[in-house]
Amino acid sequence: MKLKDIEIKVMSDEAYGDHLDELFKDTRDGKITKKQKTQIVARTPEDIAKILTSERIRLLQMIREKKPESISKLAHLLDRSQSNVSNDIKYLEGIGLLELEVKNDPIMHKKPLVNYDAVRITVDLSN
Repeated sequence: MKLKDIEIKVMSDEAYGDHLDELFKDTRDGKITKKQKTQIVARTPEDIAKILTSERIRLLQMIREKKPESISKLAHLLDRSQSNVSNDIKYLEGIGLLELEVKNDPIMHKKPLVNYDAVRITVDLSN
């Protein structure tokens, strides 16, 4: 079975500028689609530690393993406050490490989804 993953890539300032130039060009040329593989860019190795704290890794693992139906159920499974879990969820959704599916119920619960098996970190040593 092929492992689906998300990449977090550490880029130098110059490589990051080149990456943005290429991204803007692809967008302008209509080459960007929603089906592209997710890649998150970090500027320094320290940024990786800020993104993937031990609590956020545990949160992602719990979503992947237990598939909770709501953020409140996830908070209960993690034995963390709902506000702290909600803050981590918003952050991780914003950078593309998880998705929220709005459940069509009276309360409009948001179900967190992790649709990948691994996070791969790439550090380019050639720069």
